[in-house]
Amino acid sequence: MYPIGQFSKKTGVSIRTLRYYDEMNLLKPSYISETGRRFYENEDIITLQKITELKTLGFSLKDIQQLMRQSQWDITESLEYQKEKLLHKLVDIKKNIELLEYTISLAQSNQVIEPEIFIALIQNNLHMESQQRWLKGYFPNEIVDEIYAVSNSHNVRYDAQLIKIINQLKIAYKNQFTDTEVHTILKEFFSLLPLELFNRLLTEPKLMEIQVDRMLFSSPFSKQEEEWLIEKLEYMLKEYKTK
Repeated sequence: MYPIGQFSKKTGVSIRTLRYYDEMNLLKPSYISETGRRFYENEDIITLQKITELKTLGFSLKDIQQLMRQSQWDITESLEYQKEKLLHKLVDIKKNIELLEYTISLAQSNQVIEPEIFIALIQNNLHMESQQRWLKGYFPNEIVDEIYAVSNSHNVRYDAQLIKIINQLKIAYKNQFTDTEVHTILKEFFSLLPLELFNRLLTEPKLMEIQVDRMLFSSPFSKQEEEWLIEKLEYMLKEYKTK
């Protein structure tokens, strides 16, 4: 027999994990002394290997618990289910790698980025599909599709320009730039969109009325900055419409 410490070293499984498996009735010690010391036998190594292998296949401990109670396994359906779960994880991993590559490129193109700006851009990239669905409840589908065709996911050049403009607007708020100076920065922002698309947006009556979902659309601006920016934007749009 092996005391729990020796069994842990032999199997490479921590004492804490072995105690947890005991609590879950996944792997009970073969013998417990009067003083509460746990002892294991060679057969317990085989049981532990089964648990480890099932975990490798993606089974949860609760699933393993149920399987270990069965004398016979009709496991094909369970394996197919685990395969699908792992394939979904693989898709997520690939997306995360693409996002990491994008963020590395974005960081390289902007040596200094305020954390709130960087985080907002990443979060908005993660929620792009949900954002598009949400916006289509307010604007025509073709306008939303055109907007996201310009600011598509992982477009480093576009987002690098956007970071520059956001930084300029934050500086403008802090230093109380004149309306003319702020409008110049806002024009640069709108220049990121094709002129025809920009003009179509101006004719949308809901443009300034929309209340964005904060869970979907992350803002790099503080509440005070947003209120100031909306005021400047409304004034600028009125000027455009009267021309």
